[in-house]
Amino acid sequence: MKKMMMMAVLVASATAAFAQDAKEQAKEWDAKYKEYYKAYETINNIQVANIQEKKTVPFDTLSLYKNGVDALKAILKCDEYDAVPDEKGRVKPKYRSANQPVAQNLRIVALQAGQYYNQNLKDNKSAFDAWSLYVDSHDAPFFTGVDLSKDGYYAQFAYYSGLLAYQLKDYAAAEKYAHKCQEAAGADDKLKKDAGEILLFAKKDGCKTAADSAAFISEVKTLHKANPTEDRYFNMLLSYYNEHAAEKLAWITEETTLNPQNKMAWAIKGETEMRAEKWDDAIASYKKAVEIDPNFVAVVFNIGTSLNSKAVDLKDKLADKKTGALTVANANKVKAILNEAKTYLLKAQELDPERKTVNWAYALYQVYYSLGDKAKSAEYEKLANQ
Repeated sequence: MKKMMMMAVLVASATAAFAQDAKEQAKEWDAKYKEYYKAYETINNIQVANIQEKKTVPFDTLSLYKNGVDALKAILKCDEYDAVPDEKGRVKPKYRSANQPVAQNLRIVALQAGQYYNQNLKDNKSAFDAWSLYVDSHDAPFFTGVDLSKDGYYAQFAYYSGLLAYQLKDYAAAEKYAHKCQEAAGADDKLKKDAGEILLFAKKDGCKTAADSAAFISEVKTLHKANPTEDRYFNMLLSYYNEHAAEKLAWITEETTLNPQNKMAWAIKGETEMRAEKWDDAIASYKKAVEIDPNFVAVVFNIGTSLNSKAVDLKDKLADKKTGALTVANANKVKAILNEAKTYLLKAQELDPERKTVNWAYALYQVYYSLGDKAKSAEYEKLANQ
């Protein structure tokens, strides 16, 4: 019993000591706040006088904002210690009510500071510190009892904080502030959408393990299914599967099933199959894309080149093993494929006469050469070399 009483006394003593130390820390941070605020106010008075009296007295803008931001940080730190319960468990902040009005003004200074760092100094780290301080202070216990519901800048600067965090590669912070933006954006659908962009890219770039990547792709697929016309989700999936070639064909095949009118999906499926030298599959996929958009010149061209490659492979397969010659029937089979290739390549020429998108000249030279049309092959060889 005596030992237990001694333990209780020690615990009580430790609690009292901790509470006393917290009060001392609060006092020190309050003194620091006043020091920073005095320095801020001195410079700010010069700025105000310049505006009101049309003077041009020089002042240190960087010190103005640095002291303003540091003053707000010190106020919040003071309150953090000031709100520590005393030895009886009571919370009686000493400085809060007096410091709240000043802190409200300093939150606006933090916005101005972030703008100065971002636009004038191109210092994104300091801009993020200032703007995120403004956002975080909105939710701080320090402002208990103060109505900040009409804070018209909160959602917008939560977005800016998230954007800067992403640019600084602090992906956890980017997600945090993007979420805050979405929660506060209300009916502003564009702002919510922009914040959603940050969330997605932060999650993507923040992936560290295969499990992270799998979870991210699963989320993007869910978003894509819910919003099939949103190109950003499709493009993010494409970017991922471009780096995971073994899984790409299965994904894009699924995509053409889910969204059969997506010409890009068919085009990418065709390209994937063409790279695997699956000529018939590639041609069939490309033709689906052209059914949706007959003027899709890159795909029209790829049909032609795939047919040409198919003809070359068929010729090698059908040729006599000793002489390399083809029977008349087999030669006609190859020729039919080449003529179909020619039709699509001439269509590509019609759609893109200046070859801004595809180099149909060299492809047509190859086809005409294989068909034995010396005049046309020479004509397109000359064009190809220009």
